[in-house]
Amino acid sequence: MNNDFLGCCLAMLKPAVAALFLLTHFPAAAADQWEDLSEDQQAVLQNMEERWEKLEPGQRERLVRGAERWAAMTPEQREQSRGRFANWQNMSPDERERLREQFGRYRNLSPEQQAKARRNFQRFRNMPPEQRQALRQRWDSMSPEQREQARERVRNMDPAKRGQMRERWENMSEEERNQMRERSGNRNSWAPQDK
Repeated sequence: MNNDFLGCCLAMLKPAVAALFLLTHFPAAAADQWEDLSEDQQAVLQNMEERWEKLEPGQRERLVRGAERWAAMTPEQREQSRGRFANWQNMSPDERERLREQFGRYRNLSPEQQAKARRNFQRFRNMPPEQRQALRQRWDSMSPEQREQARERVRNMDPAKRGQMRERWENMSEEERNQMRERSGNRNSWAPQDK
């Protein structure tokens, strides 16, 4: 692309739009020296100042991009991010590793499978807290083999039948669901998953 043309186009845009364009089309360069960072970036990354020059260029680049994302967040988004970070800090090394593995598996899914996973997660989040807790307890009480068997039964189920079962399940009262669980030997495989 002609640099004169790009410069002319950017000059016509409002400064905020131009900055957004530059950030999204040209990757952030890793600042080799702490002094190369803007004041805003230094404020966000202040706890990294002493070790900045010892970091690998890729690490510095990721931190700069993170600082830019932080600066673009609303106060509500920042609060959510702080909460997620606090949760991460409170996790054991095993829990962190398990979460990394789960995220790695998610990233390897096709876009359709990722969308399905997001729908399932959203449906879980929309459940009443007591229902989510009961579902977690049932899942936690299952052995790894039982969990895999439940997943396998749902994966192998005819999609039309799975949809009918989901509809039937969603129309049941909690009492009817509990009765169904008891009849099925308390297997949670009955609870349908998203298509």
